Amino acid sequence: MHYWDTSALLKLYAPEPDSLYFLQLLARTDEQIITASVAAVEIQCALHRKEHLGDLKPGGAAAAIECYREDIRRGRVVEIPLGGDVLEEARKLISLAFGRKRRILVRSLDMIHLASAKAAGARLMVATDARLREVASLFELRLLP
Repeated sequence: MHYWDTSALLKLYAPEPDSLYFLQLLARTDEQIITASVAAVEIQCALHRKEHLGDLKPGGAAAAIECYREDIRRGRVVEIPLGGDVLEEARKLISLAFGRKRRILVRSLDMIHLASAKAAGARLMVATDARLREVASLFELRLLP
């Protein structure tokens, strides 16, 4: 099972310098993309921000958001709901990240993504965020890229 953090997932819906890599990665598998339910909010904000900055043409954010929603409707993207199991897992991961001699200063939404990946039983995480990747490596998630 492949878990995609928003840092990687966004590259499928908005052109970025390395988007082609992620599109090709997705094309090589027919597995579903698993992500946290908070990814929808993160993607929507990021796409509107990109449109505001001129990285997307007017109306581009709405079109990309609709593509994301269509991928959910078709089952290509599956969102893990933010429930008690995810929150409990997040608490454990926070203790792990901050309880080390060399603390990993990971952010709250990153912890929700990591906890969602663990709750879903993911074995592989696709993410570009450095802090998230560092914590993910502590509990043996294989990382791409």
